[in-house]
Amino acid sequence: MTDRTTTVEKDVAQACEGAPVIGPPPVQAVAELGWGMWASAVVQAGAQLRLADAIGEEPVSIAELAAAVDADPDALTRLMRALVSFGIFQQVRPGWYAHSTPSRALRKDAPVPLTDIMLTGSDWGWAMWGKLAESVRSGKCAFVEHYGKDLFTYFAEDDNAAGAAALRGFAAQSRATNPLVLDALDMSGVGTFVDVGGGHGSVVLSLLNRYPDVRGVLFDREHAIRSALLELTSPPLAERCTLVAGDCFESVPAGDLFLIRQVLHMWDDDACITVLRNCVRVARPGARVVLLEQLVADPPETPWDALMDLHMLLVMGGRERTAEQWADIFTRAGLTYSGVTATGTPLRLVEARVA
Repeated sequence: MTDRTTTVEKDVAQACEGAPVIGPPPVQAVAELGWGMWASAVVQAGAQLRLADAIGEEPVSIAELAAAVDADPDALTRLMRALVSFGIFQQVRPGWYAHSTPSRALRKDAPVPLTDIMLTGSDWGWAMWGKLAESVRSGKCAFVEHYGKDLFTYFAEDDNAAGAAALRGFAAQSRATNPLVLDALDMSGVGTFVDVGGGHGSVVLSLLNRYPDVRGVLFDREHAIRSALLELTSPPLAERCTLVAGDCFESVPAGDLFLIRQVLHMWDDDACITVLRNCVRVARPGARVVLLEQLVADPPETPWDALMDLHMLLVMGGRERTAEQWADIFTRAGLTYSGVTATGTPLRLVEARVA
């Protein structure tokens, strides 16, 4: 049975729209930021249940939807009510639900798989943010303190599924920002580039498609290389792409350009210098190193910059840095700092040349 009743699609609501007013706008804004975790949990739950993939082109009943995602019908009705209130899904009549534009973005066949981005942190991400005050008191990485090992060791030894989910999320975020980021990247004079810690290879794929005369090397740990995009190992790109598994703290492949996207922010200064020195050792004459990183400033330009900095503290024990801090790290690694290029995204191109 289907129901073809239509409704007018509503705009996506503010996270705490309709909340009780407890003070003037500045005070109210703080309160609603605090309550925002509830709204985030609603979206996360919808992503975890894969609700968007369980609804097709026709409206479905709550009974059908509950059966499809193995959920309690009454509890799922309450979750759907919350999602509908945000404009994520539409209620065509009581007990019947259909897609909205935002909910379609959560489908696995969406141009940018938003669900993969939402699930990047999985359960461990929620646990870490609950330990923020504790990490601020101690200055220590919450993940290591809680699990007794770093994030990637945990993925390898304890939760392969969480590691795979994180890689999918990283790749989805990369695909969403790649066009603008790579528009800002100067590839003149580059014969071979190396993507250090390139994950599934979305940056390599984009660059090889843009520049047919350039060769690319995808370099990462074994588990990431095993999951590399099929396009990189299939004709015609396989002829110009080399996949190398290894540890960037030990060595990196040679090239004219070393791209390092949101990798070094996971580590302390000494670790960053080690990786950069390994690039210098195998760099060809005139080679460049380009970091794709967020920058922080005092005061921060956006809340997102400050939030990512705290995320690094919690999960990796790393940090976001200022342009001046990166310049100092480059110098200590034997590189000459060139400057920063904006990309129209939160990422900047932070560049240096081999001295």
